[in-house]
Amino acid sequence: MLPRTPEQEADYDNPDHDPRGPWRSGGLDARNYYSKGRYSITCPGGRVIDGPPGGSYWRISDETLWELDADGRIWWGEDKNNVPRIKRFLSEVQAGLIPQTVWDYDEVGHTQEAKQEYLQILAGIDVFTTPKPVALMRRLFEVATSPGDMILDSFAGSGTTAHAVLELNRTDNGNRHFILVQMPTDSRESENAGFNICHQITAERVRRVIHGYTYTKRGAKGKSSKQRVEGLGGAFTYARVGPPLFGEYRDLGSKLPPYEELAKYIFYTETSRDFDRDKMREGTGKIGEYMGTSYYLLYTPDGKKDRALDMEWLVSLDKMEKNRRIVVYCEKIWVHRDDLAKYEAETKRTVRPMLVPFGLK
Repeated sequence: MLPRTPEQEADYDNPDHDPRGPWRSGGLDARNYYSKGRYSITCPGGRVIDGPPGGSYWRISDETLWELDADGRIWWGEDKNNVPRIKRFLSEVQAGLIPQTVWDYDEVGHTQEAKQEYLQILAGIDVFTTPKPVALMRRLFEVATSPGDMILDSFAGSGTTAHAVLELNRTDNGNRHFILVQMPTDSRESENAGFNICHQITAERVRRVIHGYTYTKRGAKGKSSKQRVEGLGGAFTYARVGPPLFGEYRDLGSKLPPYEELAKYIFYTETSRDFDRDKMREGTGKIGEYMGTSYYLLYTPDGKKDRALDMEWLVSLDKMEKNRRIVVYCEKIWVHRDDLAKYEAETKRTVRPMLVPFGLK
């Protein structure tokens, strides 16, 4: 639902001083067939209406009409002789409006307006010729999102999505989050010039919208003045996508990923928690623990020697591991399942071996 504008609420009036408050009237005739929709009406002022307009039917039956009239919900006009209309009270209608299929530019902006917004915020950086209007994106989010939703824009461009989300959050006190994805360059020319769209446009626009910015407003006779736009508040994190960990077929490829990167990936996919590198012990293989489970990675990024899960390594846990649940990602498993079952029974531990890379999610 969209919020009702002051202009739309002004359509409601209360000429008969109804205690239920402002109302607007709606017609009682319709073109759809209704078996009880053909009858004459004698108005309170004495006028007789033979029936609904030609080719139409009353929406309600004769009985319902007079029940609504008894409840003060029928409007007959000032002289009580008009064609009856039903009163729809503002206090009883839905809190908002059902969105229309077509939105006019005076409601959601247009390309020229969007370009002006862009140039005000990022003066002197004229890269995008057709940015999206903030009002348009805001309307989309009003219709399609709730105050706590996450919004993903895989082609972030000039950052209009973030701008619209921040505006809407400020309006309805929402807590929407956004994820913007953008390639650093969009042409060979910008790549050769070292122009990074993500850093110099997308992130910079979001930063200025959050903290506020100043632009030059041009007036009559060539005069200009500085205008200050207050920030919308909020925060964001700027992150770069690192090199891929896996090949197309879940192999690690010719260039093996660093130990810490693989550990970070494993710990997060297992726990959905951030990885703390200070707790990582590459020598023992422990990469962290969560909810009584310890996670290990036995892996060498140089490819010269595989680190294996064997009985010698399992026995070494007794001196340093307090948790009873163990998850081990390793390059080789040199433990027979019978020996592993015996170890688990004797130590009251459970061990879940996972091969790298095949066991990776």
